[in-house]
Amino acid sequence: MAVVFTAFALAVPAAYAAANRSAEPAAANQVLTWTAGDDYTEYTSAPATAVAGRTTIVFESSAATGNTTGLTHTLTFDSANGDYNNDVSLNILASPFDAEGGKHSAEVTLTPGVYRYFCAMPGHQMMVGELVVTAAPGGDATAPEASASVAGTKNSAGEYVGTATVTVSATDTESGVATIEYALDGTTYKPYTSPVAVSTAGQHTLSYRATDKAGNTSTAKSVTFTVAASQPPKDTTPPDTSATVTGTKNSAGAYVSTATVTVTASDTESGVSTIEYALDDTPYKPYTSPVAVNTTGQHTLSYRATDKAGNTSTPKSVTFTVVAAPPQDETAPAVSASVAGTKNDAGEYLDSATVTVTATDTESGVATIEYALDGTPYKPYTAPVAVNTTGQHTLSYRATDKAGNTSTAKSVTFTVAAPQPPKDTTPPDTSATVTGTKNSAGAYVSTATVTVTASDTESGIGTIEYALDDTTYKPYTAPVAVSTTGQHTLSYRAADRAGNTSAVQSVKFTVVAAPPEDRTAPEVSASVSGTKDDAGAYVGSATVAVTASDTESGVAGIEYSLDGGPYLGYSGPVAITKSGSHTLLYRASDKAGNTSTPKSLSLTVVDGKPPADCAETDDRSTVFTGLVNTGVPNRVTANGCTINELIEDHRAWKNHGAFVSHVGDLVTVLRKEGVLDQREAAAIKKAAAQSDVGMRDRGPDGR
Repeated sequence: MAVVFTAFALAVPAAYAAANRSAEPAAANQVLTWTAGDDYTEYTSAPATAVAGRTTIVFESSAATGNTTGLTHTLTFDSANGDYNNDVSLNILASPFDAEGGKHSAEVTLTPGVYRYFCAMPGHQMMVGELVVTAAPGGDATAPEASASVAGTKNSAGEYVGTATVTVSATDTESGVATIEYALDGTTYKPYTSPVAVSTAGQHTLSYRATDKAGNTSTAKSVTFTVAASQPPKDTTPPDTSATVTGTKNSAGAYVSTATVTVTASDTESGVSTIEYALDDTPYKPYTSPVAVNTTGQHTLSYRATDKAGNTSTPKSVTFTVVAAPPQDETAPAVSASVAGTKNDAGEYLDSATVTVTATDTESGVATIEYALDGTPYKPYTAPVAVNTTGQHTLSYRATDKAGNTSTAKSVTFTVAAPQPPKDTTPPDTSATVTGTKNSAGAYVSTATVTVTASDTESGIGTIEYALDDTTYKPYTAPVAVSTTGQHTLSYRAADRAGNTSAVQSVKFTVVAAPPEDRTAPEVSASVSGTKDDAGAYVGSATVAVTASDTESGVAGIEYSLDGGPYLGYSGPVAITKSGSHTLLYRASDKAGNTSTPKSLSLTVVDGKPPADCAETDDRSTVFTGLVNTGVPNRVTANGCTINELIEDHRAWKNHGAFVSHVGDLVTVLRKEGVLDQREAAAIKKAAAQSDVGMRDRGPDGR
């Protein structure tokens, strides 16, 4: 799988050059982009190399990157294989239909070495590659210097009263500080973004470290300090108090037999010290547990509380009435049951029997009803019980009143019989389809295959039969292939296991002989356009357009060769800008594999390029990045320079990444100007990433 390192810089070439001049010597933060489409065997694009340091990872799987089917992919870094770097945990899931439209990013820190990445979706494991990370240019191997200071108000023991604030700082004179992290009292390290305020009383240790943009992390340091609790303000507020009365009430709201009073108190400052109560104007006494009052009559219970600072609440009170309990209920409920359903002649319930249980109690009232089916444990009865399992059944039942009296268990026995299935009187459903290769008239070429299907939801299919062109019906066991030329009718029917036969249906179709094999190569021609001088030479450039036609199987492709070079696929008019005489050969192939005899045309191009401020002269016929030939025509751009002259691959680039970024900016501008199409722009960017420009000293030829 080919991988491409892509650095995004959305600026015109002039703006890019200004930014490049102001760059620091150390490696800057970088953006690495992976893309995916409909293919589940490889990523559409992926970087091959990077430099160590803070990095933005972008993963896009969207319609813009070729994902037209909604396929889901992941970008996952392998953190378990010891043969690779495993210090980055990354698992990005993307599809065109997610909330981000399939484009996601993440921030990581890369270190020198090799990372393995893959797609974790089942069946996508062929989408795998390696990312080679080298040390940042300039050779920064020194970790940052980190320090910390603690601030706050101290007591005489040197402890911080209420809160201690820890400020961490770091410096790095080479690549610069990327991140600072801290961990309080042995917890996991987290990013440091502002001073850390610690207000929990006790001794604390804060560890800290820093990482520079080259990926170097300092040795962890720590500071230890103690936080003492602040002195609380003096409590002048009495406690809050409340009381609740519980017990069984009668219809008049009086408590039957006993009323229980529960008093509560709370104090958010010094805390509750004591609670007191007084019943019916008796002296106050300590409250230690809920007070049960069982003397009949009206009662008033007063209560108050005092906190540990000596503040006593204003007395409150609750008033209630206690009455004697009515005579005790000692009679169990009356309970009965009935069975309903459709019976057969034997008195059995067909398909289902429903048992309804009722109970009454004239004293305390019914509390619960329970039932047990066929010896299973008793369970609450809340609705009629439907029994649909065939066989004899016994349902036991009982009831309990609110006084706790339970009736003697009773039972009812009944039998459920299976219902008789209805007789099948419906014939099967049938259908047929005809498949094969059709010609433009809709006739099947050489062979038509008829597939008959039948279904029956009641007794099931017994037989399927067919008859071709009024012949006798015969059993259908497999699709019927018909190769005799002419018009045909295939009739079909099916019978189910109950003897019902479907109405006869039929399909009509025509079979024709296959056409003769295509043995004739395409017709091919070419034309030249451009501005000619008096001698017939083309000034500045000539554009050759090639066309081909094939009346049998059709044109498969067109190829051309310029000045003895290898044949290339023809996708659009070929621009020839290099001065001199040229010969262009062209040919075409049809879909049957026939290739035409090459034809040729000759022309001459003379230099007509207007004066332009081009850094170098490079009029090669195709675009090069270093030694890599992109195959893209080296066209003249709007300012009179060729694409090769604007690429400037002979220039002394600071590093390879700077060259790749420059090419990316350039092709973006040329796309907008219409000089390049999308495919050509992508080919030039890919070649730039594969080239060695900016990686080492290059000879004067550079080609």
